[in-house]
Amino acid sequence: MCGVAASKHDASESPMVVKADTNFLKVAAAIIGLALILRATWGAVVPVVPISDSRAYDILAHVLAEDGVYGWGKGSPTAYWPPGTSAMYAALYVFFGRGFGPAVVLNVILSTGIVALTIALSSSFFDRKTSMVAGVLMAIWPSEVAYVTVLASELPFTFLVLSGCTVWFAQGLSKWARAIASGLLFGAASYFRPIGLLLPIVLWLSDGLHWARLRAAFPVMLLSFVTVAIAIMPWAIRNEKSFGHFVLMSTSDGVNLWMGNNPDSTGRYLPMPVSVQGLSEYDQNKILSEDALLYISEHPAEFIARTFKKVALLHTTETIAITWNTGGIKQRFGEGAVFPLKLVTQGFWMVILLYALSGIGLLLCRHDVLPSLTNPVLLIWIYFTAVYSIFVAEDRYHFPSHPFISMLAAFAMVETIGFIKSLLSGQSGMRGLGSRDRRSGLAGRDFIRNE
Repeated sequence: MCGVAASKHDASESPMVVKADTNFLKVAAAIIGLALILRATWGAVVPVVPISDSRAYDILAHVLAEDGVYGWGKGSPTAYWPPGTSAMYAALYVFFGRGFGPAVVLNVILSTGIVALTIALSSSFFDRKTSMVAGVLMAIWPSEVAYVTVLASELPFTFLVLSGCTVWFAQGLSKWARAIASGLLFGAASYFRPIGLLLPIVLWLSDGLHWARLRAAFPVMLLSFVTVAIAIMPWAIRNEKSFGHFVLMSTSDGVNLWMGNNPDSTGRYLPMPVSVQGLSEYDQNKILSEDALLYISEHPAEFIARTFKKVALLHTTETIAITWNTGGIKQRFGEGAVFPLKLVTQGFWMVILLYALSGIGLLLCRHDVLPSLTNPVLLIWIYFTAVYSIFVAEDRYHFPSHPFISMLAAFAMVETIGFIKSLLSGQSGMRGLGSRDRRSGLAGRDFIRNE
């Protein structure tokens, strides 16, 4: 079914500045308050029991806090993961001691901030009703709530990405201020996940259908990208000194590429082969990267097919927030609570994903394909999906796309409700859902200038 035209900001209104509308601010504050209450309640009830990657982050944080070394011990530096997550928690251990309470408080603040930024960013792309729905979805999203008791990179990375996007599209700042500030934020995000490195280019491409805008925005993109490079340079220098080789952010990119591209790959995590065990991080990464690239070059058809398979794997499930909270949930509620909570997170995810895909369908119905694919909301989701699908797919890797998925889902929900209301009211001549109207919705950068 294709529908009602989506409303948009009045042309005289600055896209990144929400008017002081009392009702809008009250509703936004209520949604943010709800998000805070849900997250604080979960954080107060469920204890932190780190497992898997969370346990590794905790160990690295303690070594960093106690010995001043990012590694598995004083004489064992590592770069397997970027340092941001462990460094963030290490700072809390230094100032507040070894307990997890301050980490939970910080996670609650970051997660609530993500909800606020989702509302702000969505209101610049869609109408306020859609931004409110997107905010509600993020506020009540079970996995987002449960993640406040997980030591992981998802929350700080997503917060920094949204902050960078908000600055990139801010109309109250000069283009040079936007370039530098967004570059610093995307550079900071890259310390949590290297995928943040290319975001200035991704956002610049949202102007891809408008040559004049693309050309005018090139210096902004270039300065932002250079700022990202400057921001991560200290870490690259540290790695050079630690390993005697150039390592940009981590020594796991080649490992992850191999996990997703070898004869035995399932698209998910695989233990490293015996042939590289006992080697240095750098050598393991180099050898497995070469093996993966060789396999891809010799099996291009299988690479393409497996990449699309990983797109599906990336979005099929969403239970990791409960899995990584299993220890705390069992302590508080007993083992019988784990499976029902997984059903809740999985059920919510499937509903939101279906609505988000419907939102994409509405954009494609209403606009041409390229204008729809180059809008920032969809473009960032595509970028994250493409990168992880080339490497290795795990359900937590789609978490940074949650805000953008919520915006598309909210768009579909609002449009559907409007269409149903028009049918019930018996209005004849109302456009069908998704009918072409180039004045409505978000296509490319029609309503966001980057000059």
